[in-house]
Amino acid sequence: MPFAIFFLISFLFSSNASAEETKLDEIVVSATRIEEPKSDLPYSVRIITERDIKTSVAKNAGDLIAESALGHVHKYPGLSTSRIGLRGFDTDLFDDIKSRVLILINGNRAGTVNFATIPKNDIERIEIVKGPASVLYGSSAMGGVINIITKKANNEGVNGSVGIEAGSWGFIKTMAELKIKKEPFDFYLSASRSSIDDYSAKYYGKIENTGYDEEFLSARFGYNIFKNHHISLGFQHWKGWDIGSPGARYEPDIDDKKEIERNRIEINYKTENFNANYYFNNDRRENYEGSQTGKWETPGEISMTKTKTQGLSILKILPIDEHRILIGGQWDRINIKSSRNTGSPYNPKSQYDSYGLFTEGRLSLLEKKLIIHAGLRYDYFENKILSTEGIKNLKPREENLDNFTFRGGLLYKITENLHIKSNAGTAFRVPTPEELASDFISGGKRYIGNSQLKPEKSASYEIGISYTKESLKSEITFFHSKFKNKILRYEDTILNAYTYKNVDGATIQGFEGEFSYELSQILGVKFLLEPFANFIYHTRYVSKDETEISKYGKTLTYIPKWTGAFGMKVGQENWDLRLIGNYMGDEKVIDWSPSGKGKVVTKGDFTVFTLNTSYRPIKNFEITASIENLFDRAYEYVQYYPMPRRTFTAGMKWIF
Repeated sequence: MPFAIFFLISFLFSSNASAEETKLDEIVVSATRIEEPKSDLPYSVRIITERDIKTSVAKNAGDLIAESALGHVHKYPGLSTSRIGLRGFDTDLFDDIKSRVLILINGNRAGTVNFATIPKNDIERIEIVKGPASVLYGSSAMGGVINIITKKANNEGVNGSVGIEAGSWGFIKTMAELKIKKEPFDFYLSASRSSIDDYSAKYYGKIENTGYDEEFLSARFGYNIFKNHHISLGFQHWKGWDIGSPGARYEPDIDDKKEIERNRIEINYKTENFNANYYFNNDRRENYEGSQTGKWETPGEISMTKTKTQGLSILKILPIDEHRILIGGQWDRINIKSSRNTGSPYNPKSQYDSYGLFTEGRLSLLEKKLIIHAGLRYDYFENKILSTEGIKNLKPREENLDNFTFRGGLLYKITENLHIKSNAGTAFRVPTPEELASDFISGGKRYIGNSQLKPEKSASYEIGISYTKESLKSEITFFHSKFKNKILRYEDTILNAYTYKNVDGATIQGFEGEFSYELSQILGVKFLLEPFANFIYHTRYVSKDETEISKYGKTLTYIPKWTGAFGMKVGQENWDLRLIGNYMGDEKVIDWSPSGKGKVVTKGDFTVFTLNTSYRPIKNFEITASIENLFDRAYEYVQYYPMPRRTFTAGMKWIF
């Protein structure tokens, strides 16, 4: 049925379009690590464009991801957006190393899974590559990768902006941006400061302890050493404080706070056929549990986690006529350290090192009508549990393992406008140091790693078709994945300890679709008028693990059957308006309330609308206004954590 509806819509709209054929010219870098037209790729790529970001009501990358309806989203009050789902795989709630979807910033590990710590005003675009991507990126890229690409100075000259926004719940934000490009230099600077008070939710009234403060600074400097040789240095700082942690509605918590700080450095050297990157990311999270007096300024417990992530990657492109070969290497290191003021840390210090070599080739045949990709990767991992102050009887230990992975795909251009594509491959998540090598006691319980663990693996394939003509863009894809060797923590009664084992995973399949059509030519209007829609429909998402089935049933939790986004983009040179509706379907979730006692329940669906508009009455002055939750719905991404009521925001910006 989805195929029939898709082609009917495509036929009706394309019959009214001009006979002139145009080629889709969206350029992406995440699918193959180099710039290539999206229309030449056999992989599924979703792009949140610069215009989408500009006309969005989002405040950060977490809002943008939720707005894009990619799948399940764990969005909490207080600057926390994580556990993002792609094709039934998701990021971890807290740790990058445990994720099954890989988060990148400019092609390198983000070092965080909290999208809310990446402000919208520093993002140029976001590329989402769906399906196995471990051949190019290594561990964690089972469901795909989400690559957040930051802004830089692209245009010659000096330009920038200074602005302010204010809105509901005491929201206030000041921001400034500067771009300078004059050969051979380019420079980019962005800064912002914002705060917001507690919000209200429908049926609950004021939700105490949901406010926060944040600051951000980003700078990038580039220099062309000589023609086609560019070196750049980037720095990113984000800090949030007085961040409320209100707890679930069945157990409100008005005195818990957290503080998060993230600092990042990137160095890049790029030529026409060579690219080298180094990055260092320092992420610090502090949780303050309020004292018995109910005042968070005198917390009863402070727990801290520091995660230092760094890495180096090199990529060489070997062009051979219309074909090419990529050869690359990658090293990543993740150090995690925990502490607690009232006792021993919850987890020991750990260090993870990954060394990867990869290659991928592309053949262009039949005058570029048939494009074939094939890639292979080898990884070697060193996992260490390190001596940790405060944890008694800890046994430092090291466990090493390796892994091979592959993928391949083909794209055939039936016509310039009608393409079919298919790909298949494997992806993996390597066991963490704690899962492999731990042996310690925390909270009166012993935790023992399992050195025999295998990497979690997915084996996936997909087939899709796209039709693009003039202003029509349409695509539909069927995907199927098998999840194997899932790592499960369980209590071993013989060892009298928590340990880990590999179990059967799951089978996940479904359809994805995208559609947009620019109606201006048909209606004879002189402004952009573009309806759009995208959807994900899971036809099968069942567990294969008998332990999980006995506890929660065969249907996988935290996977909505349907998700979708739809709306209208309207605009002209000096104004923009966007109306978007987000639909999140029913999903099975675990009810952690005292009355639920860990049972599986159905969390109901919801649709929420947002409206955003901007207007430039004169060239250098812009006014913006937005309404989130336009129809004042009661909704929640996570059960018992209600989202705000209708929210108004307005702003103004001087542009130079």
